[in-house]
Amino acid sequence: MKIAVLGAGAMGSLYGAYLSKVHEVTMLDVWQPTVDAINAHGLTMQENGKETTIGGVHAVLSGTDIGPQDLVIVFVKSTQTYQAVKENLGLFDAHTYALTLQNGAGNNRDIAHFIDPSHIIVGTSSHNSVGLGPGKFFHSGTGPTNIGPNVPTPEADKAVRQVAEALRQAGLEVDVIENIQRILWSKLFVNCAINGLTCVLDCRIGEMKENPWLWELARKIVYECVLVAEADGTYFDRKDAVETVWKVVEHDATGLASMVQDRRHRRATEVDKINGTVVALAEQYHLDVPYNRMLVSMVHAVEANYPRA
Repeated sequence: MKIAVLGAGAMGSLYGAYLSKVHEVTMLDVWQPTVDAINAHGLTMQENGKETTIGGVHAVLSGTDIGPQDLVIVFVKSTQTYQAVKENLGLFDAHTYALTLQNGAGNNRDIAHFIDPSHIIVGTSSHNSVGLGPGKFFHSGTGPTNIGPNVPTPEADKAVRQVAEALRQAGLEVDVIENIQRILWSKLFVNCAINGLTCVLDCRIGEMKENPWLWELARKIVYECVLVAEADGTYFDRKDAVETVWKVVEHDATGLASMVQDRRHRRATEVDKINGTVVALAEQYHLDVPYNRMLVSMVHAVEANYPRA
């Protein structure tokens, strides 16, 4: 299968490393040093105390015309989805499918501005990956990749099964989910609880279980998210939702959430597409979500405090 990975950050590089073992993979990124490093040295993964280099991976600058692909996996930041897909329309033709495994909400809608919504596959990844520099990453957490059709049709269902098999061939655990919306909400709970809080405190994921004050804030954030999800049509037991977050905290204890990595690299975060999405939906449904709203403000305050060049 011809696969383009749009975004060669920590998560894009992780999936590119797996997939390139059995598929024809091209990595696309906006940063020339990342492209050069991948082409010169391949992708380097640190995992369980070992370092592995995956060679033969090809990388190009975003916007380069490499022709239509069978699958485009979108791994840019959710705030960059619209622009990234727009400048890479040459990757798509009538048979191409796009797969979004990004954090945040609304990525499918951004992609649907440019391709048939029935050719979009949505999902979540339970992996955690920490960038260590161009083409290098630390694989700190593993788990299933959950995918499902953006618009359920017989053709889309068939494509989802084919993509799932392609990922499995590369050694990834994949679950095809009929009610993918429920999985997307669950992932949003995790991101809302973990990403912003660990960004503000600049700490590893596992520190949330060691700090009772921090965990209490996470619990209240999840409760608000459950309330909004129910108003939006998807019901969760709030204790189960909190337990889902707790399991991720335990499983990925040594990892760094993406917003923490953004803070350390002085980059804009995705908070508006994560907690900000909950705040926007709460306003739509006339609900109050003070903890999520405050966290959005706090993360933006962190961003505003970055040293000026």
